[in-house]
Amino acid sequence: MSYIDVLGQIKKGQIKSIYPLHGEEVYFIRQIEQAVIKAVLAPDEMDMNLVILEREPAVNELRALIETVPFMGGKNVIVVRGTSLLRSKKKESNEEDEIGDKGDDHLLELIANMPDYVHVILSTTDKVDKRRKLFKMIEKYGAAVEVSHLKVKDVRGWLTAKLAEHNKKMSTDAMEYFLGIVSMMPKVSLGFLHNELEKAALFTANKAVISKQDLSEIMSAIPEISVF
Repeated sequence: MSYIDVLGQIKKGQIKSIYPLHGEEVYFIRQIEQAVIKAVLAPDEMDMNLVILEREPAVNELRALIETVPFMGGKNVIVVRGTSLLRSKKKESNEEDEIGDKGDDHLLELIANMPDYVHVILSTTDKVDKRRKLFKMIEKYGAAVEVSHLKVKDVRGWLTAKLAEHNKKMSTDAMEYFLGIVSMMPKVSLGFLHNELEKAALFTANKAVISKQDLSEIMSAIPEISVF
């Protein structure tokens, strides 16, 4: 499933029990995380019903989190960043393989019978093994999303949509200047572009149209762009 498709589903209230997110574009991963969190939890529920883990828990810890009934009703959202659950398993010893297989079995059973009060997001920038039973099971009951870097040719559409969110437009020469900067990047970093666009929106708070001069003033402090 694509990034756009999954965001469209979430906006319609069609939220899956589990989302495995994989790929290099962390910006897209964070956008999906926030979309699920905002769709499921009210602001006053986030302290008690939202768990964000920057390290991967043991299988039994993850299972306990998933099976924990939400405080005062409602739902829980569990975010696990940098998961290794979707990668190929390294074969090191028969004992470790047996432990790993049992852990997978527990997760397979849990994913097939996820409580209706929890939503889980697993994300990684590593390559995943789509042949694993665990990945296939998650795909069956959830929504797997691959989030690759945006291609230069697709930046104009992304930029236009983000400008509309700010009720802004760019002049023609400003748009070409911005796209020219993007074309110099070895990889398009949406995190970087998002931050620069936020700065431009603040800088031009009293204007509806962002000019090339505005962008030049905002972005000229960045060495690579000052050369451009």
